[in-house]
Amino acid sequence: MIKICFFAISVLCLLLTSGSAARAEQELRAQTFSRAQMQSMIQFLGSDLLEGRAPGTRGGRLAEAYIQSLFKLWDLAPGADGKYGQAFSLLGFTMEHLAIQAAGSWLKFHKDVMGTYAAQQSKFDMRGEAVFIGFGIATDKWKWDDFKDEDISDKIVIARVNDPGLAHAELFEGKVLTYFGRWTYHIEEAARRGAKAILLIHTDETAGYGWQVVENSWGTEALLLPADTENKLKFRGWIKEASLRRVLARKRIDLDELYRKSTQPEFRPIKLGFQVRIRGRQQHRKIEVQNMVAHIPGKTKQRIVLSAHIDHLGIGPSGTDDRIYNGAIDNGSAVASMMLTAKALKQAQDQLHYSVTILACQAEESGLLGSRYYVTHTDRENIIANINFESTPVWEAADTIMGVGARFSSLQDGLKKVASDMDLGYSEFSMTNQGFFFRSDQFSFARFGIPAIWISAGENDSSGKRKYPAFWKTGYHTVKDEYHADWPLEAMAQTIRATLYLIDDLNQTRTPPRWTRKLTFPTQ
Repeated sequence: MIKICFFAISVLCLLLTSGSAARAEQELRAQTFSRAQMQSMIQFLGSDLLEGRAPGTRGGRLAEAYIQSLFKLWDLAPGADGKYGQAFSLLGFTMEHLAIQAAGSWLKFHKDVMGTYAAQQSKFDMRGEAVFIGFGIATDKWKWDDFKDEDISDKIVIARVNDPGLAHAELFEGKVLTYFGRWTYHIEEAARRGAKAILLIHTDETAGYGWQVVENSWGTEALLLPADTENKLKFRGWIKEASLRRVLARKRIDLDELYRKSTQPEFRPIKLGFQVRIRGRQQHRKIEVQNMVAHIPGKTKQRIVLSAHIDHLGIGPSGTDDRIYNGAIDNGSAVASMMLTAKALKQAQDQLHYSVTILACQAEESGLLGSRYYVTHTDRENIIANINFESTPVWEAADTIMGVGARFSSLQDGLKKVASDMDLGYSEFSMTNQGFFFRSDQFSFARFGIPAIWISAGENDSSGKRKYPAFWKTGYHTVKDEYHADWPLEAMAQTIRATLYLIDDLNQTRTPPRWTRKLTFPTQ
């Protein structure tokens, strides 16, 4: 600790001579974070005792209580109408058995298909005409309409994930996945058009992850906001491409030819000539959860919201040796980064022009539900920006700072300056083609027109092993995401410092961030 503080004092003297006293104080606070402090939060949030922190479980409630205790310990004001907890309801559905019959073939739960039946019924048995809807996209932004004038109400639709840019670089944003390529969008659009069920075709390339991620993510309790069940779309799920090929072969239908047609602007829905039957058994319940919210008043009511989700996948099905999805990185390290940032900002409260809200949100893993609920039930007029922490890297120091989604707003200019001040480069996430901007809580704010980013140290670390990209390929949404005492946490410290620098710049310039380019997603 003495060594860390000595280094911080050296940095303080250097920055004071360069004329930035406020920056120097921020640097001092950042450098006095000990590795033990960072470790303690990740270790607790990733502990087996929290049982994977699924919303509405004992572990999920413990995570909420832990965050509230830190808010109180650091004397942060309640941020949800005089309370720390913003309570809301969710509907939970746990599939126990699922079987799908198509063209005379039965598809098996886990092996071929995964899914959720979004109605409060213990048993279900539904049938419908199968229709291939291509990517299932309709947007004026790229003058694309897969539906034309076809009515798909009460149909069971089969859709590709991703978007047409996957096949043709001149369409949409080429290989960069847009909002319209996300599986969540395909479900939303099918619901808007009255379909009764949707099967999303899974490939590693189009989804951006393997079937095991679908199994793990959809094999535990599925959560929905009650309003999201008030439509005809009762079943939403995934089917392996190889399994679909076998079904279509029985009807002499070439899936590759369907794919080819789906990449053409003139595509329209194709009736496949067979019925699909979906039946199963599930548990269902209504649960109460809380976003945990604190506030640090600045000199103005305009505010910056820091966010990180506290939930993870909980406990997996029986039959495996390790069933707990600990979520130490996703999202323990990110929550710890946000909380230590908040602690430093509280210490610097008298220097804050903008107020700061700290949002530890629930149910991100179920489709950004907690952050979506927060944004729709708070005073958005005063929010100038959102800075989100997601799966913060825990390894050696990186050579860059990156901001996922920063390219859309002036926050990118701010981050580039921050990186320069830290003697680092600025980088884009190499996995942008997997649509990460739309996959974490910053997107809930962006959807309402609020400039938002996911901030992180970059991918290239001093070990030379690029451990962060490797995590997304092998550890993400698996039981391997566990706490390790030997993590150096240098990249995590960089992330905290970069956030403090960025907030300091916003306070110094007093210029709210703005959108700087055409948005490739709809706003409300």
